[in-house]
Amino acid sequence: MMEFLQIDSQYWWGFFLAFAAMVVFTPLVIKLAGYMGWVARPQADRWHEKPTALMGGIAIYAAATLAAIIFAQETWHWVLWGGASVMFVTGLVDDLFAIRPISKLIFQVMATGILILGGFQFLAGAPFWISIPLTFLWVIGITNAVNLLDNMDGLAAGIAGIAALILAIFAYVIGNPAHIFFLAPVAGAALGFLIFNFKPARIFMGDCGSLFLGYSVAAGGLLLQNDVGTAGTISILLLPIAVTAVPIFDTTLVTLGRIISGRSVSEGGRDHSSHRLVFLGLSERAAVLSLYGISILFGGLGVLFQFVELHLFVAMLILLMVVFTVFGIFLGRLQVYKGEQQNGQDATEQTGPPVLKLIVRYKKIIFGLLADLGIVSACFIVAFFIRFETDVSTAMLNQLHMTLPIVIMVKLFVYYLFGLYRGIWRHAGTPELIRIFLANVVASAFLVLILYAVPGYELYSYGVYIIDFLLAMFLVGAIRLLFRGLNQFFAAQQGGEPVVLYGAGNGGMLSLREIRQNESLKFRPVAFVDDDTNLQGSLVQGLPVYNGDEELKKLLRNDEVKSLLVTTDKLTDDKKSRLRKLCDANNVDCQEFYVGFRDMSKTKEEHKELVNG
Repeated sequence: MMEFLQIDSQYWWGFFLAFAAMVVFTPLVIKLAGYMGWVARPQADRWHEKPTALMGGIAIYAAATLAAIIFAQETWHWVLWGGASVMFVTGLVDDLFAIRPISKLIFQVMATGILILGGFQFLAGAPFWISIPLTFLWVIGITNAVNLLDNMDGLAAGIAGIAALILAIFAYVIGNPAHIFFLAPVAGAALGFLIFNFKPARIFMGDCGSLFLGYSVAAGGLLLQNDVGTAGTISILLLPIAVTAVPIFDTTLVTLGRIISGRSVSEGGRDHSSHRLVFLGLSERAAVLSLYGISILFGGLGVLFQFVELHLFVAMLILLMVVFTVFGIFLGRLQVYKGEQQNGQDATEQTGPPVLKLIVRYKKIIFGLLADLGIVSACFIVAFFIRFETDVSTAMLNQLHMTLPIVIMVKLFVYYLFGLYRGIWRHAGTPELIRIFLANVVASAFLVLILYAVPGYELYSYGVYIIDFLLAMFLVGAIRLLFRGLNQFFAAQQGGEPVVLYGAGNGGMLSLREIRQNESLKFRPVAFVDDDTNLQGSLVQGLPVYNGDEELKKLLRNDEVKSLLVTTDKLTDDKKSRLRKLCDANNVDCQEFYVGFRDMSKTKEEHKELVNG
């Protein structure tokens, strides 16, 4: 890493100067905002809780521009900076006078036109009727996506800074360090702004900052694509998409969520990915840092895959997109709108477009097929390259291309026959895993028989199909268990009354699952206690297991623990009596988890008498 910074370090001085300039400029803007009354007041649909200075974008633009001018040398991207300046001024006018959305869109179109006139296009070298519309869609889309992402302290600045920095690193890696003169100052200004914008924020950037940063990141992606054109690798063409994965994901989630709920897409609210993570129990800092991590993951892999074979790059990208989509669906299921019904798709099914209503109605089958389509394709490609590594001829690649469609058709058909698209993923368990195992056994065996019998196909190695079977069995199962895993992880983050569970057996697992899925219980399990000494010191569902009455006494003496929940039905009356006395001595509630059936002809009072009697 030190060697990297030492080589041609003049390219990176713009980053450090912009970062340092933010330390000077931002406090000045904070004072100016206080003097001019540029202050954001808390509102019902906003996240901050106290008056906060606005116009941080002035400092961002000034610092980035200063660094770019000083270190531009003979390379000055006047076209890119001209469009970025148009976006800064547009945002500044909007912050001051609240211009209409259509007016902002017109100026975004003009700024994008400046890029096109300067020779910068998405998929440069492609037919104009493809590249021109894609350029407008890309630049305007990413600009507004970053603008929408400015909904929590430090989020937009951090994501934009990470994206610009990764693009700058990528420019250096592929041998175009001159582009760093544009990207590094943007990254330095955005990340320097975090000193004052990370929670608790002392200043917000406003539209003048978010529009400038969004446009700069979008233009930086075009800057790299413009050098390679259609002759470049797909990894270079997809890198801008990878580094902006979080803004794209957030905008898609919010847009679809509002459409499905029958709300206006332009309506504001606390329904962004960051808000949903907080609703799930993460702190604001943890939510923002999680999205930082996702952005670094996608961007870093985009750089790494520049050195990886194209097929492997596409396969790994597909797997990441499947996981990211599952995560988006998980977040999308949260009821974040006031008055939302349990079935969040009611509005769409009644009043939405016919195509969208059809998708909503058969969403489980459609998404399951698409997810497995991506997983099956990626697994076979990865298995092929694990087996042969770099020893792959053109003829073998052609055979891979011919074989892949058969692999997809056979496996998806067998998965359908085994009922893999009838299950509810958030309740997936052992029976589902058994079906997945059997389906993959049958699919792989059937696939080998077909390819062996059909003329024109050659089985280069049975090892490919063994590796493919193992990968597909694991990943198809893992993606279905991901919903349960996410549920359990975020349930453990939720607040509530700290409780200790007595009994780590089947009853303990059942009660823990009920606690984590039933928000009305307001319990937060912190530990298990079990009489089985073999469980001592182990972890069960992320909770430590303690053994014996002495360990239980220590737990109950903790002022934070409010209840003891007995989850086993194997205790004697004497043991139950001692547990009640122990709870009373420590001023802790003692409750018993009960699962059973009752006669519907009896009243609740009669049933209680039967249970207590």
